[in-house]
Amino acid sequence: TCRMDSKSARAYLDIDLNGNRAAYARACAFVEATNMRHGWSSKDLKSLGGSELARVPEAYECDYDWKDKGRIMTCLPNERIVIELFEKDCPVTVKNFKALCTGEKGKGKNSIPLHYKNCRFHRIVSGFVCQGGDFIMQNGSGGESIYGKKFKDERNGLKKKYDARGLVGMCNTGKNSNSSQFFFTFAPQPKLNGKHVLFGRIVQGMDVFDMIEKQAATTLKEDGKPNIEVVIADCGLLGPPKKK
Repeated sequence: TCRMDSKSARAYLDIDLNGNRAAYARACAFVEATNMRHGWSSKDLKSLGGSELARVPEAYECDYDWKDKGRIMTCLPNERIVIELFEKDCPVTVKNFKALCTGEKGKGKNSIPLHYKNCRFHRIVSGFVCQGGDFIMQNGSGGESIYGKKFKDERNGLKKKYDARGLVGMCNTGKNSNSSQFFFTFAPQPKLNGKHVLFGRIVQGMDVFDMIEKQAATTLKEDGKPNIEVVIADCGLLGPPKKK
């Protein structure tokens, strides 16, 4: 149901799983601060060679000033998800999503930035969906569109079928109640057909998406409260894919 369009707009979400970015920043700060003490060849973690890099965790664990500040990572994993947006079929929905990825509209009526950056995925249900986009309350009870109010379902988006893993749809509380919350499907979800506007799909970063389900997902019984924090650390737009 969802053919690749070479002219499609694409958005990216850089995911922070379980505070990996803070752990990496901690390692960078440690190397910079202990350069003289440990005799690193550089104050910059990125410039250290392989054997030196391997020594950093051990040095950190033995350092009384640092070891209790939290875990470290010496290499930041690539945690980017790229989404193809079905702009032609869902222009209103995609315009909203794109603007929330760039933050270009500034603050909304709640005086909170209309931006997915630093927004967490608050509900991650194994085999079902990964739900986020509530940058107002961060728990699924809020959300705000760039239009200042809830916006209507687009018919072409309702016609598409949730027949695969990695499809992107709008959350709602009934007909014509879209704001900023969205979800990814972990598997085909025919029950969502005709009820939730389907406006995109993951085209890169499926390994990151797999990791989210493996590490963070819980069951419906647990209401999908994530095992670990999954946050959109950064987001924005990419140009259409280059033709091969």
